[in-house]
Amino acid sequence: MRKILIILVVTLFVASCSKDGYKISGILDNAAGNTLTLELVKTQSLETVDSVVIDASGQFEMKGELENADYFLLKKDQKNLITLILEPEQHLTITGDLENFAKNYDVTGSAGSKLVKEFNTYLDETLSKITELNKIYSDSLGSPNMAEIVNDLRMRSEIILEEQRAFSAEFIKNNTGSLACLLVLYQQIAPQYNVFDPMKDYKYFFMVDSAIYDKYSQSGAASTLHAHVTDLKDRLEKKLEKEKLTSLGSLAPEIALPAPEGDTIKLSSARGNIVLLDFWAAWCKPCRDENPNLVANYKKYHDMGFEIFQVSLDQTRDQWLKGIEDDKLGEWIHVSDLKYWNSVVVPAYYIEGIPTNFLLDKEGKIIAKNLRGKALSNKLIELFE
Repeated sequence: MRKILIILVVTLFVASCSKDGYKISGILDNAAGNTLTLELVKTQSLETVDSVVIDASGQFEMKGELENADYFLLKKDQKNLITLILEPEQHLTITGDLENFAKNYDVTGSAGSKLVKEFNTYLDETLSKITELNKIYSDSLGSPNMAEIVNDLRMRSEIILEEQRAFSAEFIKNNTGSLACLLVLYQQIAPQYNVFDPMKDYKYFFMVDSAIYDKYSQSGAASTLHAHVTDLKDRLEKKLEKEKLTSLGSLAPEIALPAPEGDTIKLSSARGNIVLLDFWAAWCKPCRDENPNLVANYKKYHDMGFEIFQVSLDQTRDQWLKGIEDDKLGEWIHVSDLKYWNSVVVPAYYIEGIPTNFLLDKEGKIIAKNLRGKALSNKLIELFE
């Protein structure tokens, strides 16, 4: 009796420690004799977990152990591959043509993998439309109507990208609990062009993370997303805190930086005037384009109590001074620590791009932001006339 109990305990122990298996099988055209490789998609690399030679009839089968759901690539080579979401105990069946594997395949047995195919099919259509626009642009080079063509292509591309974004947002809402949504969150239409901006579109990242992390916490993909969302949350909280410091009605944070002559000038020294606090740089073309408007308004309203406190994000003194001289900006206050984006003013005012400006009342409180062109002129008319 004791021996039976020991055997039973051992059996249960072994069963509880065993890994769940997976199975991938199928039949592919134009595939006999080729090797299929299964790779685990890790954060910074790919890890080969299995491979199989396809038989003369195009059939193949892979079996293995799997602890957690994750992303995998099933591939012949870099051009002929598909993305799968494989979970423990799943049995996937794949059919298609290995010569055009990325687009010509079907998968059953994995809801996540089917969603990946659905999304990639739509994305491929979008990329084809953009490729067509690029061809029109290339074929039109030298045309006397180039300006009109470029404008038309720009509007058409914006429509295509907005359609992709709308499809992606709806996909996430309808499939929030699937690992397939991670592909959607991080998709790129072109190098460095993401459909979703993590800071601006935080709600989608948070939505997916909230739905999948508890379920797939052991998945590398889900863990990476969770770490990213945690970091985003921290950054957004800090951004909101800084934005409060520069919100309308707030006292503008103090600035004390060297002037061209070397003496330190404080922003608070300009109180008693209506002050335009302007962040610019000689290397910034939009800033230089706006400078004539600043000159015109300064001449018009300075005697009525209008002052400009201009902070440069230049890197060299010569570049800074040449910009002041060339644009005839010498009549108002200039300061800079010449530290480019490492300037102390960047985090203090949460500057994400230039030109950026703040209009301050006589007490140094912010009454308007980013007034340029006619918007600045109209505001000054309202204040002085």
